[in-house]
Amino acid sequence: MCCAMKSKLAHCIFCFLLDVSGTSGRAVFNATRFLTLGISQYEGTRAIQVWSSYDWMPVAGTTFVVCVVLNLESDRQTARINVQPIPTGGTVYHRLDLVNNVGQRCSQFGRDAVSDTSSVKFSPEAFVDPAHYLNVPENKSLIGQYLVYLDGQSTVNKFFKPTVINSVRLTSALNSIWQGAASKYTQSVVWRYIGTIDGVFRLIPGTQLPTSYDHLTRGWFTRSLSNPGQLTLSSPYLDAFGAGFVVTLGTTITQSVDSLQTSAVGAVMAMDFTMGYLGDLLQEVYTECRTFRCVLMDVSGYLVFHPDFLTRTGSPEWVHLGHKEPFVMQSLIQQGVLQKQNCSRYDTFKRHVTYKMVLPGGQTFVSGSTSCYTTTSLSYKFEQIAQSNVFVGFLTSTSCSRLDGRNMFTSTCPCQTLNGLGRCTNSAPLSCECPCTEDLPFLPCNNSFPASGTLYDVCPADIFALPVVPRKPGSVAGLEQCFNGRCNVIDQSGTCRATVGCDWCFRSANFSELSAAYCSTDCVCFQGTLGMQNPNAGCTAEQNEGGGGSTIIQSPATVLALVSGTVWLLMTSAPMHMVT
Repeated sequence: MCCAMKSKLAHCIFCFLLDVSGTSGRAVFNATRFLTLGISQYEGTRAIQVWSSYDWMPVAGTTFVVCVVLNLESDRQTARINVQPIPTGGTVYHRLDLVNNVGQRCSQFGRDAVSDTSSVKFSPEAFVDPAHYLNVPENKSLIGQYLVYLDGQSTVNKFFKPTVINSVRLTSALNSIWQGAASKYTQSVVWRYIGTIDGVFRLIPGTQLPTSYDHLTRGWFTRSLSNPGQLTLSSPYLDAFGAGFVVTLGTTITQSVDSLQTSAVGAVMAMDFTMGYLGDLLQEVYTECRTFRCVLMDVSGYLVFHPDFLTRTGSPEWVHLGHKEPFVMQSLIQQGVLQKQNCSRYDTFKRHVTYKMVLPGGQTFVSGSTSCYTTTSLSYKFEQIAQSNVFVGFLTSTSCSRLDGRNMFTSTCPCQTLNGLGRCTNSAPLSCECPCTEDLPFLPCNNSFPASGTLYDVCPADIFALPVVPRKPGSVAGLEQCFNGRCNVIDQSGTCRATVGCDWCFRSANFSELSAAYCSTDCVCFQGTLGMQNPNAGCTAEQNEGGGGSTIIQSPATVLALVSGTVWLLMTSAPMHMVT
């Protein structure tokens, strides 16, 4: 019911609906739209008000009406400035298999890379003809034409939209920042990158990406867009390019949009670092973590870090508080600070149940206590980390936890899966269950929902993302690793897990405890288990023998620090303000 449900619209750009009146018309009003906080079925939504126009007219010969919705606030022209061309040869295109004599070549997780500069890739959105970019194979001649224009040697532009060249030149300033002063965090940072709204993606170390990779559709990008001005942390995930389980930290960068000095998001800058580094950093910064168990949880209740992630096998991706700490979650729900959220997907006829942490006005923390299994008590405190999407939690006991997946289906906060989404079992607002989904009641013969049904907020439509087909990595024969972590000389578990490509090996292939734990590459020992191997690491014979370390970047200018409960994104220069 696109036009009948004006206040409930999310991203209704083209709406087709049954309408027997056959009338046409136009309406302008401040509409409610729903933005995903990352991935809507997991992380939920937030509402914004946007002045919008709705125009509709009947489709001749049918019972349908087409409705076009326009965001009237997005029509302001952006200010334009001229940016000096990059020195000839300064732009390194990501197709390292088709370009020569660029940067310091090395092997990054078994892939051809350049360690001393970034590479540039474009999303289809950056091209005048996206279909041509996606369907016509690139070759040296075509890439040469790209670079002649981007490096300022020619004004002839047959490929890119007008703003793209300025975004390439502006983001090139990050090369000197990223190669700036050395930092003790270097060994833990995997990738640094920036993606602009108009489709420019810059990555260091530079390496080749699939043609269909589009940063505009990725979770790290949309999550930051939904939290402008904040530092956003993702839940851990297995890096597709071989770094093991990593966490992404991102933040938006603004650009001037008019002469009134108002601003809008122009880009998202982010970096990936090891999950072990995050645990090590918590221990270093929060002295309480040496006594209590510490966790990091995002605003939707998903765990960014849990001590169990370092010692258990299985994926830590999309693990909710309820999966690990059901009694804490139940207590937070009863206090009214972890609130159940509902949204409906009318294309799939599904209701999605997510959660949102909502502290009372002016309050920066919540604490409480609960009991489990009748005899054990548990105290906890969650403190919001300012200007971020995460909370740090301090827990006193492990007896109430699901540390190995046990008791997933108990009456206290049941979970239907070990991670991800299960099927809902209780729709009551104060009931405790892990994030879930259920069918919406729908009457297909009437093409309608029951009149007695609850009308929930609309889940934003999924952003269409092309399948990412990995390109066969180029040959790395004869190339040194961009950096050798030297896992075999590390003797501390925290330092080992924090170092890219290393893992603390403490159990055998049959899951019995080793007589002496040690640090090794994740090609020999993965998730603490001898014989397991990081599936994406591109392991070499040398690494399989445990001698080498994995690739890490040099001298990051972007560093994560958790100081006095605040997350800061530190750069070695002033914050970048984009004007395009």
